[in-house]
Amino acid sequence: MKPHDNRLGPTLAGIIGRKAGTIEGFAFSDSLRNSGLVWDELTLDKFIENPDAVVLGHRMKPFGGVLDPALRAAIVQYLVKVP
Repeated sequence: MKPHDNRLGPTLAGIIGRKAGTIEGFAFSDSLRNSGLVWDELTLDKFIENPDAVVLGHRMKPFGGVLDPALRAAIVQYLVKVP
């Protein structure tokens, strides 16, 4: 992952501590941009598990979430390490 490398979605580089919906140059949904969320490990885990339960009206369809807690933990730990 590279900063400012927005493709199908916004870059996830440096996501920990970043306010949701704030990557310049990416068209976020109003609901994500106005959610007030700041991405931390717990919030990412909840969002990866069930995005609709965290932010209604996001545009990450058809992604419905990852139910496996071990897989979510691995994803979050990877994202923590990406500067």
